[in-house]
Amino acid sequence: MATISEEPLKLLPAPDFDTVQLLGVSVANVTPLEVIAQVRRFLQENGLHHIAVVNTNKFWLAYHVPGVMDVLQRAEMIISEYGGVWAAKLLGTPLKANVRGVGLFLSLIPKLEGWQESVYFLGGREEVLELLVQNVRRDFPHLQIAGARNGFFDALEEESIVADINASGAKALFVAMGSPRQEFFIERHREALKVKVALGVGGSFDVLAGIKSDAPTWSHCGIEWLYRLWLDPKNLLKRYLRVHPWFVWHTLRMYHGRRKSDLPTE
Repeated sequence: MATISEEPLKLLPAPDFDTVQLLGVSVANVTPLEVIAQVRRFLQENGLHHIAVVNTNKFWLAYHVPGVMDVLQRAEMIISEYGGVWAAKLLGTPLKANVRGVGLFLSLIPKLEGWQESVYFLGGREEVLELLVQNVRRDFPHLQIAGARNGFFDALEEESIVADINASGAKALFVAMGSPRQEFFIERHREALKVKVALGVGGSFDVLAGIKSDAPTWSHCGIEWLYRLWLDPKNLLKRYLRVHPWFVWHTLRMYHGRRKSDLPTE
């Protein structure tokens, strides 16, 4: 299992956004446009800025997979999809918006093109990556693609992959290797990576490659998971039956208790 450094958490500068505490995670209270503005600021600052996206599954992982909560605590910014938005509203600390990971990824591509910032795509199958690069070059001809590498590699190759990312001069790194592998990769190489912004994007490469469609707008009100379940019941049904009841149960416990001791233990 992937692990992260045992170094103590670093004191980070005060962020330009408020946060909401949700099941022990500090979630940025921002709109999609505010996230994009913050990304631009991160690109102008020194060091790597890890932006993590949380949904019900990521909250579950934080309490069941060693190291995930540590990664979230070290991230410079955490944004939440609809599950967190629902829970925050119920707990009386509403979030401004549902900031979808795939939506942010798709919105950042044209912005990075306009800002003349270079990007590196890491993850996915080789055939998906090739289609993604082809589509990006067609639709965003001025975007600087510094490099691309599929997500099929072992731990012994990671050092050379980090070296390739650094040699490319990329300022933004998109990692599509699923959770928590993509978050572990970013955190494990935080000190070595020279990119300014790193974002784990899960299966978003499939969307930009044209292999899968993004969830329709009508599903963004909290039923996107039903749409995805309809498309891929074989892979998602077991996860949803495990994760969603757990998330709802612990949110309701906090709603009725409103005590720190009501945080999940498992």
